[in-house]
Amino acid sequence: MEEKSKILVISLALFLVAMPFITGFAQEEDVESNTGAIFSYGTDAKSLAMGGAFVAVADNYSATYWNPAGLTQFSGVQLGGMNLRPYGIGNYSFGGGSLTFQNFALGGSYGSYSLTLSDQLGYDDTSYQDTVIGGTIGYGIDFANFGASVKSYQTTVGNNLGFDLGTLMNFGNISLGIAATDVGNVQLDEGGNGVIKSSYRLGVATELLGRATASAEIDLQGKRRLIKAGFEVLPVEQFALRGGVQVPGSGDPSFTVGAGINLAGLTVDIAWLQNNTAFADRTGAGDTLVLSAGFQFGAFGESA
Repeated sequence: MEEKSKILVISLALFLVAMPFITGFAQEEDVESNTGAIFSYGTDAKSLAMGGAFVAVADNYSATYWNPAGLTQFSGVQLGGMNLRPYGIGNYSFGGGSLTFQNFALGGSYGSYSLTLSDQLGYDDTSYQDTVIGGTIGYGIDFANFGASVKSYQTTVGNNLGFDLGTLMNFGNISLGIAATDVGNVQLDEGGNGVIKSSYRLGVATELLGRATASAEIDLQGKRRLIKAGFEVLPVEQFALRGGVQVPGSGDPSFTVGAGINLAGLTVDIAWLQNNTAFADRTGAGDTLVLSAGFQFGAFGESA
């Protein structure tokens, strides 16, 4: 009976997440614009230091972004935030929090991106700011976790709602994570000039000897394919070293490194992201430094 229940839960998880994949790919051919691309950049220094291969890990406040199902992995209250300057030409801030009780989790998040383009980057002088506000709910049963988010985008192009779905399943030291974000695309204006494309993440992570984590995933967004891999090693319980790589479907790979400390539930993390984009050599553009901090009220890492 227990085996049948596990099969049922796995089937339900795969069905819930596969449906957006199917409907999303059916719509992608007609979608060319990708307004709000900065919100697919990623959040949190820990996850970004691991190359962004976090959909099967999702074990801190940034689960509201990477995989809403991850919120049910820990107990109590988590709060956190981060700031980065993508390629040195903008300012992106993100904050989130969650409350987990019994098998349920509730979370919220806020992201803001501002950018001033100038002649040094080959653009006319202009500036704009986009924001996204989100709410997340999660539920965990046995080895499987489920989550969903609704987000309100407020951009210079227009405003609309986006929806995310995710599942995270734990099989001993191995976990499988799947997430679909902005399901069905987000149309920001009636003219079709502002569209946030659906994206899909499939990943796996494994814990090694209780002191290390290795993860890998593939991200799909329209015709864009991105393979990510990362690791975290804890030489001592309070200190972590991290690294990762992102390999695009075309172009050169980019590497990431980072570190973090955890003192009585207070975490402080830093990450460096290599800039291998098309405008990496332009004056004013550079690599990205990410700083983040978080705090948990409760037993860190305990399952809900």
